[in-house]
Amino acid sequence: MNRGQKFDYEISAVFQRLHCNPPKSLDLHPHAFEVTLHLKAIRDPGQLYGLDMCYVQKQLQEWCDRIPPTVNDLIPSGTTEDLCLYFTQIPLEKSIQLTAVSVSETPERVTRLNCCERL
Repeated sequence: MNRGQKFDYEISAVFQRLHCNPPKSLDLHPHAFEVTLHLKAIRDPGQLYGLDMCYVQKQLQEWCDRIPPTVNDLIPSGTTEDLCLYFTQIPLEKSIQLTAVSVSETPERVTRLNCCERL
């Protein structure tokens, strides 16, 4: 019997927002945040692909678009850690596993939340 193969995927989006990190910093400042979903899916024999990357990209962009001009209006801490937690809530098909979420304020500073594996 021919079994499916497990593939890893990374899907990213960038969004410009203001934020601060109270109580450490109360000064609002802009960032081009980048979020990356790290995913796994199995492509069974006969399937074109394991997951529809365009559809997941659209979902990710919709969740970015929901964030108000000031991140703290949705996520009071304004931290990349809490942004990671926010993006773990994106609903995915049961055949897709979210393994990690990365959020960065700059390419030199990336926060990554590893999620438990189940595939």
